[in-house]
Amino acid sequence: MRSSFRTTALTVLAVSAGAIPGLTGAPTRSMIARPSTQQVPKDKDEIVVGVEHVVSTDSRSGPLVEPFLALNPKNSANMIAAAMVVRKSDLSRLDVAAFVTNDGGGTWTRHDFGLRYGADVWVTFQADGTAVLTTLGELANFPAGEEQLLLYRSSDNGLTWSMGPTLLGGFHDHPTLVVDSSSRQFAGSLYVVSTRGRKNALGQNRSALFTARSSNGGATFHEPAYVIPSNLSLEAHNPAINSDGALLVPFADHRRRGESRRLERQRDWLVTSTDGGKSFSEPLFISESCDGTGGWSSLAVAPSSTSFPNRIYHVCPARNFDGIQLRYSDTLGDRWSDVVRVDRPTNVTPYARTPAIAVNKDGVVGIAWYDGRGDANTVKGIFRCQEVFFAGSIDGGRTFLPDVKISREPSCPAVPENIGAALRFPAGGEYMGLVAAPDGRFHIVWADARSGTYQLYASSAIVFPATTKRE
Repeated sequence: MRSSFRTTALTVLAVSAGAIPGLTGAPTRSMIARPSTQQVPKDKDEIVVGVEHVVSTDSRSGPLVEPFLALNPKNSANMIAAAMVVRKSDLSRLDVAAFVTNDGGGTWTRHDFGLRYGADVWVTFQADGTAVLTTLGELANFPAGEEQLLLYRSSDNGLTWSMGPTLLGGFHDHPTLVVDSSSRQFAGSLYVVSTRGRKNALGQNRSALFTARSSNGGATFHEPAYVIPSNLSLEAHNPAINSDGALLVPFADHRRRGESRRLERQRDWLVTSTDGGKSFSEPLFISESCDGTGGWSSLAVAPSSTSFPNRIYHVCPARNFDGIQLRYSDTLGDRWSDVVRVDRPTNVTPYARTPAIAVNKDGVVGIAWYDGRGDANTVKGIFRCQEVFFAGSIDGGRTFLPDVKISREPSCPAVPENIGAALRFPAGGEYMGLVAAPDGRFHIVWADARSGTYQLYASSAIVFPATTKRE
């Protein structure tokens, strides 16, 4: 059943598909949001929600899970969405696919990498427009079970990728990428961050943060740095770089090594580097109220030109899926604000998970997440039907405008053809894709099971503060 867009005290507008020249209704075509053409300033803050569109619905290839999204800094019409492809329902065979658009989302082209196994895919663009993709994977010519961290590059906006990836060794987990877009000493550097096993000075196995910097776009890397914060197991989350060139690497510890039982409280931390990832600060405490069973925590930094320059934002799911919570820091992670709840509670037991965050050029904070508020049947537990919601803040994260629904139909993952993927990814993955475009718009890509298997859908949202002239 289709869900109509919801109007609250905040005005929410949807743009019709017919307003986009050349748009067809074929399933391979996609619709992209356009802001409302209004010349009169409004007296209410306003979120304009774009028309939902399909990135891929080829269910024959298997469910698509855990998407990420990147936008080309040289051409904002060029975006790449990357995701895992579930080839076997028991997840013993996973591949990786990239979807590229060169017209702002009007059409998407798919590229399958053909891996024997691939997981934890991430994608970004360098300043010159070269795309970079990492994944944990096994190439066809690898010995069975020999998984490596693979790095691919594309010089044609993501249409084709390097045949021979750069190899960064085995025993990685949760690899991510970030590019230094500052004007400081290490400008243009590409960083790979992951969790990797490492022996300490006594020869004991530990979970470590792995960071490697490349000054030639990922062709080669400098000697990596390792941070061993404690004797606990940890997960690296997405890094960020501020305008001063400081590298920010968040992580969470959650259990003792070798144990399956999680700690009573997950703790989120941040380490920082000002020398290109050679050395790092002591762990800086962020929170003990996040819950990794609801997806990764996520980090973003405000541009230096905004009202809150270099403010660090950290968003995560609360324990028991009880809301999406944000904290921010103006002291490079040394001190953090009190928690700010992003989503709006309803009369249904909360089920909010897998938040993603981005900050646009004007300092507007955008957060998207999966939400099960529309399914009151809490007996389903983790398999509640979900929709994607979005909220924005125009005051540096202190408050958020009423959240709005992005997806047009619920995603109900617990169906026979999708159950294998749903058991491992109850919401479609531990992260989703969210980027801020130069025009201030937020683009969102997520995994959605409305068709019977997880496939990729996309939309957009743009936040207009009151009295802003609509162009």
